[in-house]
Amino acid sequence: MKMHDLIKALRKDYVFEYYTRIVEEFKDYEKITKVKMLDEIYAVYDNPNNIIDICTTRELKYLQKVLNNEIPESSKNFRIKDKYDWEVRTLKSKFLLDFEKEIPEEMTDKVKEALKKVNWTKKKKIDELNEILVVYCKMQGTTLLDTLCEYTSFLSGENIRTIGNHILNDRLFKYYVIISFKNMEGLGEKIPIAIFQDYYYIQDEIEEQRKKQGLAGAIQISKENIKTLFYNDFDIKNPKIKKLLDEIEKLPFNYYQALEEIKEYAMLNINRDPLKELIQNAYFLKKMDLTKFFKILDTAMDEMPSGALNGLTPNQAKKIKIEEVNSQIKKAKGYVKQGNACLSKKDATLFYKIYLALLEFTNKKYNINNKVKIYNQEGINPYDIQDIINKYWENKEELTLEFCKSNPFKFSEEELSLANEFKKGIREIFIICKYEPEYTAVMNTDKIYMIKGINVNIDEIISYSSLPVPVITSVIPFKDYLVYDSMLSEIPVNLGVNFEKTVEKEYSSMMKYYHL
Repeated sequence: MKMHDLIKALRKDYVFEYYTRIVEEFKDYEKITKVKMLDEIYAVYDNPNNIIDICTTRELKYLQKVLNNEIPESSKNFRIKDKYDWEVRTLKSKFLLDFEKEIPEEMTDKVKEALKKVNWTKKKKIDELNEILVVYCKMQGTTLLDTLCEYTSFLSGENIRTIGNHILNDRLFKYYVIISFKNMEGLGEKIPIAIFQDYYYIQDEIEEQRKKQGLAGAIQISKENIKTLFYNDFDIKNPKIKKLLDEIEKLPFNYYQALEEIKEYAMLNINRDPLKELIQNAYFLKKMDLTKFFKILDTAMDEMPSGALNGLTPNQAKKIKIEEVNSQIKKAKGYVKQGNACLSKKDATLFYKIYLALLEFTNKKYNINNKVKIYNQEGINPYDIQDIINKYWENKEELTLEFCKSNPFKFSEEELSLANEFKKGIREIFIICKYEPEYTAVMNTDKIYMIKGINVNIDEIISYSSLPVPVITSVIPFKDYLVYDSMLSEIPVNLGVNFEKTVEKEYSSMMKYYHL
């Protein structure tokens, strides 16, 4: 049967949704008919490689079975849900199967040609990459593209550049996920994000709920569960979720429509009463007592990933919240306010004299900002001269040596000797991990440095309750101590309880350094 004869029976919005997933340069809804949409879809399929690219191995093997008449008659009955249900629904949305679960006449030759060209080993590998990418997006709803690439690289072993190239070019990935750009507070303008197609219209609501509910915690999922979520939308290996799906199938209403509503509420993790009301008001359910069913619904939805919770399930989020409360209690009990954890007033004045002189020298050498005066200036905000500070640390050895040699501010031998030590300093991301009575412990990838504050103890700047916290700062040798450069640029990210445990464990086992 020809799909061009059947297309008239389909809703235009349904055809348009999948048309936009298949055709890259699609036309506006009002400017194209259903027939023209189908023409453009089939124009894509004129290249048999595009049929291979937009299908999974499972879909291609199903098409092969259809061509070989290997599909049982019972499976051709659209009223019966069988093991090929996923393949049938997906291939129909790609217009590669018709209402009778047959390949449309227009596509038969193209499908045959495509199947002859499939490299099954290569296709399986591509499938595995797409499964990870799509499932992560499915669990998050929306995600930063960088995060998606990093997560997929970690699970797949592929390098990030390969993954990025795949995302830009793979038709199957683009069938499920949209790449968009957003201005994001704290991150900048036109930040690339990935949006799962099914949640495109609620993307803003997902991000709004994430601001309210989001928790730090890494999604932990096996490769086996990734396949389950890719091909079933739900974790059917979870007995609580499987029970819900079985119960929904027994109820006399639209099975797939119910699942779509449940997916959205799970994604947003919002009050489920309107969802229950919607189900209760379905025509054939109005007079049924659904109390038991709703308990099964709540139990199952507590096990479903939510984009509002950064891909965690409500049950996982509850566990993390309990751990966070216990962590804060533990911190409060163990915290001892810092005492002599900063320089003396005399040494603090000397530190600023030397550091500001180095920065003044840097500013003049590179002509960064002619309007600002730094040396011997009181009350200068280091964040106002951050570009100058960055320039110094990018060229610290060259600038320090040149400064000490020319001695532009007529420093004494002792002052020049202290200035010369600045070239040993380290500027990078550190984790402030613990406050000791006389020191602040900051950690990088392999060491813990015990530093002093400048004018005040660092626990007066960042509360102990925030620890561990990542910051960008500089660790500098000064006299008999290590100090920081008076700038602690916090990185706005909640690293979660598990990260706290890791830091605590490393702090207890790693060597502490009091000198560079």
